Formats: sequence, C-alpha cells, structure tokens
Amino acid sequence: MLTYQECVEKTEALCQRIKDDPEAKKQTRIDFYKKYGYKHLDLNFGDSELAFLKWEIRRGVLNPLSDPVQPGSPWWRNVNLHFIYLSELAGLMVENEVDASLAPMPTQKWFDYINQPSAETWYRAHNSSILDGFNKYQEDGARENKVEQIFLNIILYRLMFAQALVEDATIFGELGHIAADPRGFAVDLIVHMSNFYPTKYPLALKDKKHILGDGWSIKDFEVHVMDDEIILPNLSKLYDKCAHWDDSPFLTGFVQDNEPAYINLKKAFAETTLAEICWDTICNFFKRLLGLKPVL
Repeated sequence: MLTYQECVEKTEALCQRIKDDPEAKKQTRIDFYKKYGYKHLDLNFGDSELAFLKWEIRRGVLNPLSDPVQPGSPWWRNVNLHFIYLSELAGLMVENEVDASLAPMPTQKWFDYINQPSAETWYRAHNSSILDGFNKYQEDGARENKVEQIFLNIILYRLMFAQALVEDATIFGELGHIAADPRGFAVDLIVHMSNFYPTKYPLALKDKKHILGDGWSIKDFEVHVMDDEIILPNLSKLYDKCAHWDDSPFLTGFVQDNEPAYINLKKAFAETTLAEICWDTICNFFKRLLGLKPVL
C-alpha cells in the first residue's frame, strides 16, 4: 500500500510522462473511467469528459508547445493536466486506502463521486477540478489573445450552466437533468457544432462574432439563444450557486455586474477595433428591430 506522499509522487510522475502526448492523456482518462465510470447500458460517467477531451485534441490546444505545425496553448495544457492530476490522485488514493482528508479539495470531491457515483457528485468533482485550474492559471489565460479570452469565459459559463441543469436549479427541471447528464450524448453533440466549439486555435478577430452569436446565420442564432437569452441573464446567480456546490468561492470574482469577467473580459472588449464597433452597432440596431437582445 502507498502512502499519501507516494501517491502524490506517482501521480506527478504520470502527469510528467503524458504532458506532451494528447493521446496518452486520452488513454489515461479512458483507463480511469474503466475503473470508475460505472458503465450501465453502454453509458459511462466519463462520456462527456472524453468527448470534450477529444475536441481539445482536434483543436490542437493540448499539443506540445514546440509542435512545428500547431503549437499547443499553455493555458489549455496546464488546466487539462492539473485536472488530470487531481482526479488521478483520487483514484490512486482510493486504491491504496489513503485518507481522503489529506488531499486537495477537488480530489476529495472525486472521492465523493467514486464512493457515491451520480451526475451531481460527478459534476462537483469535475467542475471543482476545472475551476481550480481556471483560478491557478489566470496568468496563462491573460497571455491568450482577446478573442480566446472571451471564449474562455464562454467555456466557463456553459460548463457551470450544465451543472445547474443537473442540480435542478433551472426552469428546465428533469428535462434539463437528462440533457446535461454526463452519461448522455449532449456534450459529444455540441462539441461537434463548430459555432459552439470551433476547432480553430487560436481564434482570430473574425471569429468573435460567431462565438458571440452575433452573425445572421442559423448557427449564430443558436449561440445567441443559448448564451444571451438563457445563460447570461442570470450569470451572477449561476456563479453563486456553483461556487457553493463546488466549494470554489473565487468563482464569484469571475463575474462583474452580471457579465463574465474571467481574465478581465471587459478589457478584451475595450480593445475592439473601430470596424468591429461599427459592425456590432449595425447588428444590434437590426436585432432591436427584430426584438432580439443586443450582443454583449
């Protein structure tokens, strides 16, 4: 049996081996969920995480920084590896009957999930680990370009909303719980929708209107409805609830005046070019005529 410190060292060694190998990361998580996915009727609690991880791999953000064709992203790489560390540490500690109280808070939540698997315990383990990475690697996030910084906020509030659906804290009730269940197909479906989760990295200025749903295509309208009409109007309340569920009080600092504010999002908008401002003004004028909510 291993001690806590030995579990830490073994998990750190694992992360060091796989840090530059996206496929090895994927296999590591596949192996984790073979043990702790509690597969039933061909559904596994790891389905959503693995679908998102495969999207990250397709996008190239987990590639080595030295990749000559598509260098990865320090922020995406670090948040992903930190997440793997926290969850893999829990698995190793469980196998060696190590006291959960010795571990970081997100790892303790993985214990909760492993001992009592459910959509709720999975989200609390998964999201507290992701949030820990968001908080830990803010400086890396600040080095991303402004459109990518906006997208990081979008990634964050969509993830928090998915948890709220499972926690039955929205108007969607049981239907929302079913849709956001990590064993379902929803994440695999949405990460294959380029308007919601583009595979290009890094994003460019021309991509901003699409990730914000500020275009005139059906795909842009879908983004607009989900984000601007459903999630964003209650963002402060959403983050308050998730901060409680995930024991992550710092999350409330990632929203200001009910607007997303991870990595100083307002600064990213302030750096918008004159041409973009003119275009946004025109778009918002016509959206008001159509009775739609203006974009951020």
